[in-house]
Amino acid sequence: MRIVLLSSLTLALGALLSTQAQASSDDSCYPRWTLLKDHLESCSSLPFLNPGNDSRVNLRLLLADSGALPLTPKALNADDLAEGYGPVPFSLSRLDPAPAPEQPEASAATADNDLNGRLESLQVVRETPQAAGDALLSGEGSRCRSNSDASAQAFIDQLIAADLPAGERQALAQGRVKLLAACNWDNAQLASLLPGAVQTTQGKGFATYLQAAGDFYSGRFSEADAGFASLKDSPNTWLQETALYMTARTALNDAQKDAFDEYGMPALEHVDKSMLQQAESGFDSYLKTYPQGAYAASAKGLLRRVHWLGGHPDKLAADYAWQMTQAKDEQRNLSLDALVEEVDTKLLMVNRTPVNTPLLLAVNDLMWMRAQPEGRLTRDALQQQKAVFAGQPALYDYLQAAFAFYVENNPDAALKQLPAEPPASLDYLAFSQQTLRGLALEAKNDGAGAQALWLQLLPLAKQPLQREQLELALAMNYERNRQLAKVFAADSPIVSPQVRFTLLRHVAGPELLRQQIGQATDPVERHTAQFVLLYKDLLRSQYAAFASDLAQLPASAPDDKLGYSLGYVYDSGQSLKLFQWSGAKAESGYTCPSIVETAATLAKDGKNPQGLNCFGEFILRNGLDGMPLDSQPDAQSLGGTEPAFKGELYSRLDGYKQVIANGKAPRPDRAYALYRAINCYAPSGYNSCGGQEVEPAVRKAWFRQLKGSFADTQWGKSLQYYW
Repeated sequence: MRIVLLSSLTLALGALLSTQAQASSDDSCYPRWTLLKDHLESCSSLPFLNPGNDSRVNLRLLLADSGALPLTPKALNADDLAEGYGPVPFSLSRLDPAPAPEQPEASAATADNDLNGRLESLQVVRETPQAAGDALLSGEGSRCRSNSDASAQAFIDQLIAADLPAGERQALAQGRVKLLAACNWDNAQLASLLPGAVQTTQGKGFATYLQAAGDFYSGRFSEADAGFASLKDSPNTWLQETALYMTARTALNDAQKDAFDEYGMPALEHVDKSMLQQAESGFDSYLKTYPQGAYAASAKGLLRRVHWLGGHPDKLAADYAWQMTQAKDEQRNLSLDALVEEVDTKLLMVNRTPVNTPLLLAVNDLMWMRAQPEGRLTRDALQQQKAVFAGQPALYDYLQAAFAFYVENNPDAALKQLPAEPPASLDYLAFSQQTLRGLALEAKNDGAGAQALWLQLLPLAKQPLQREQLELALAMNYERNRQLAKVFAADSPIVSPQVRFTLLRHVAGPELLRQQIGQATDPVERHTAQFVLLYKDLLRSQYAAFASDLAQLPASAPDDKLGYSLGYVYDSGQSLKLFQWSGAKAESGYTCPSIVETAATLAKDGKNPQGLNCFGEFILRNGLDGMPLDSQPDAQSLGGTEPAFKGELYSRLDGYKQVIANGKAPRPDRAYALYRAINCYAPSGYNSCGGQEVEPAVRKAWFRQLKGSFADTQWGKSLQYYW
């Protein structure tokens, strides 16, 4: 059985993620289709630098410009579509690295057998199938991580290369293999594992190293330090180098041993600062002595931990900047993707003071521009950072423009800090400059100027996700300037299906919907337009238009479900067969004709009791209460303008109320209307039928009326409660 222990660092960083103004979480994400965001919307990031982005996205945009980490968004999958995503906005998970290809079985088996092969050559028997360190999860910060097959193999390789008697070599190898079984040995247990008959000077050095390693893994840091320190003048160069590295690592573990509680939460005031200083000096000494040493990447990585535990954000920022923009792959102890995650949790999310590294200060500045309880970045604080950005004036100008736009609400001031014309090619900083310029023009109500800019940028947008963002910006411009037809023109540059679907379902009027039924090349778009048209004909009481538009639906209507195109989230949605609903006797015993006949009845008499009740049955039996087409996005989002489709949205509760109030309605129709109206509040007490709310006293009166005047009906007999 594998026992998985969350490391102190893992748990601590998990807790820090709860600070929403700084953090970036990506569970159960849904997009908000807008470019205007001045607070964290980690589920709706955009490919330009802005305060609303997840901080890791802004960092990745800057790293992409530096050439260190190209932006490589994954293709949209079924879950993305089900959550309502298109290409832009996007969730952070789309930037996660693709899974590494599976290692061929032959090479995997070869790697697994490397240690076993060496042991076999020494006639050493391995009793533990898995090393204690290898049983830990990747990324766990346990001191035991290096008690692994790889470290055991490195030790045994040195035994094989050293001039040792065969018996000593075998005994030392057997001792190292036994150490793999666990990471917590008491003194007696450890003594029993180590070879006792080692006589040569070199052999004794290896035995001392084994003793110190066992003490280190067991948490006896003073003893481990003494053992490693005694090897500093060893004639064996590997023991010299490894002992120097392990001396620093021992000091680090000693320094932090009281810094985490039982749940792994950090209390950095409990770090032993004296031991931490020893660790820093030790790693610096190792790197100075062995700049290309076997543990150089690890030592650099552990220095990050030293600087984090010591509360030195400037040193930590410099560590990260070097690792992410200057180091080669072999000089890092983590991948760039993993470093992005680490810098976010260990520095960006918790930092409240400017650092002297422009890359990370820029990301922090954008975070501090958000509206948040801790307060926003001030103009004076931003001006004081000028020297930090001396080598990157364009980035500093952009931050000033962003501050003017997002914090000061001053688009004119923002425009003065931005290039008046786009460059020949757009990296992500240049794209951010031009995006902010367009948003400032929109904020000044210069819709024509913004539209011209969006169109000018389209052929220049070559980096991933840039064009998709421009399509969203242009579509919103067309929508807000009453030029919706341009989105659906034959030569429209807006091809993103999700953008087009959103506008069809929320803003398009009947004529545009009819146009797309006839000319849309995408069958999903064509069927979506037809569904929206028929649905809104019905639900806005345009019964004559419904009859006319229904004539365009073939007798064998497509039964493909329209889900995300209609705005459904994790739901298969509806098909066009909905509008061929045949009625039939409901579960509650009320019989209705087809929806076509019901619509024809209401076209003649909009107050017809059976027609109103049966329209309610159509909505109820097909699960149309709260249907996505009935909602409207907020005013800042795509599809948030006044719909061109006129008419008040029908509510079945209002229909029932009309029947209840109609003294001339047949008794069965009134009884059923009472029964259904009361059930609109079952069982939660909240209205599930739409329309104007009614007080509990009114529902009580309905219940008494049903149980009194209509007690002999099946609905009067069956209903036991009101809600």
